[in-house]
Amino acid sequence: MKEEKWKTWNETPRYGDVFYDRATGKMPEMESSKAVATRISRLAAGGESLLDVGCGGGHYLVSLDRIMKTPFSYTGADATAYYIERAKEAFKGNNAATSLRGDPCFETGDIFNLKYDDNSFDIVFCANVLLHLPSVTTPLSELVRVSRKYVLIRTLVGQEPFRIMHVISPEEYDEKGEPDKFNYFNIYSERFLRGFISSIPGVKRVSFEADHDFNPENIGAHEYENGGRDIPVNLTRIINGMQVNNYIIEPWGFILIEKEI
Repeated sequence: MKEEKWKTWNETPRYGDVFYDRATGKMPEMESSKAVATRISRLAAGGESLLDVGCGGGHYLVSLDRIMKTPFSYTGADATAYYIERAKEAFKGNNAATSLRGDPCFETGDIFNLKYDDNSFDIVFCANVLLHLPSVTTPLSELVRVSRKYVLIRTLVGQEPFRIMHVISPEEYDEKGEPDKFNYFNIYSERFLRGFISSIPGVKRVSFEADHDFNPENIGAHEYENGGRDIPVNLTRIINGMQVNNYIIEPWGFILIEKEI
C-alpha cells in the first residue's frame, strides 16, 4: 500500500543491530541520547515514570541510567518488533544498566495510537522519530495525551517547512512518479508546531531550543557496507558547525511541552 512505503526500516534489521550495539556498549552513546537524558534529568525530582516512544534497542536508557541522579521507571515502545526483540535481549537480566531502576519494560507500540491510558507517564519523550513520519498531528496529540507532566521531543525544526524523501535503493518509481520505497526527513516550522501543540487540550506551555549540545568529534561519517546495499552506521557530518546528513542540513531542535497539572 502507498501509505506504507515509508516504513522501510521494517525490512532493514541492521538499524536494530546498531541500536543493540549502542545499548550494550559495543558502540558509543549517541550524542542525541546524552542530550535527551541531560534534559530529562533537569525535569526529574525523583521517582518519575518515563515513556520512550520510538525506543529502538533501548539505547537511550543507557544515557538515562548514567546521567539521572534520581530513581525512575522506564518503558520503551517502538513500532518495529525487531527493535523490541533486540532491546529485550540487550537488557535481559539487568546486565546493561541497573543503577537507578528496576526491570525496564519494552513493548511494541504505534505512535499514531498509543495503547496507554491518559496521563499514564510523568515524562514522555520521543527522539529522532517525528521527522520520519508522514504526518505529526496525531502523534503529537498522542504523546501529550499519555503524559502527566512533560513531553520532550527531538526533531527537525526550522523557520521554513520542507517535505523531504530519501529514496531507497534500488531507485524505482510508480506510474505517477512516486518512489517505491523511501524515508521521510521532514522539517517542520516552529510556527506550525507551536500553533498546533498549543491547541492540544491540557497543554500549558511550549518551548523550543536548538540542539547544539553535541561534541563534533563524536559525530562522523561512515561508509556503506556490502557495496551500498546495507545501512550505514552514521552518515552525519559537521559542516560549519551544522549537522549534515548526505545533502540535508539538519536543524535539530528540542520541544518541551508542559502540561496542566
